[in-house]
Amino acid sequence: MFAAVRSVEAPERPVSPAETGPLVRTAVLLARVWELRDAQMVAILGGMQPESWRRWCAGQVEIVDRERLRRMALLRDIHVATRGASATLGAADWIRARQPALGGRSPLQMMGSGRIEDLIRLRDAFASIAA
Repeated sequence: MFAAVRSVEAPERPVSPAETGPLVRTAVLLARVWELRDAQMVAILGGMQPESWRRWCAGQVEIVDRERLRRMALLRDIHVATRGASATLGAADWIRARQPALGGRSPLQMMGSGRIEDLIRLRDAFASIAA
């Protein structure tokens, strides 16, 4: 009687290395600024393969899935939102310091959970400072 309704969404196209390059380079630079170990960034970026992270650090950009792109964009936003708050202590020390705005947790503890929701919460907690 009724035909099944099918979704008419276009399939996601892969994101090329040329498009992902700026965010990959930003993530690598943030790992240096925040003085993070490779294992920490692998967890923050959603459990990516350590070999892929090492290739990124060596400047070899590859195709990146959309969730990882979103995570990298959130890291960039977190950095922008927290620059003022971290200026006196320094970015590497600040992300390790317990923050009242985070219920006594450090930004690194939140980022290290591997949950994208925690990255969003962290960005949102400090977004008003950057504005």
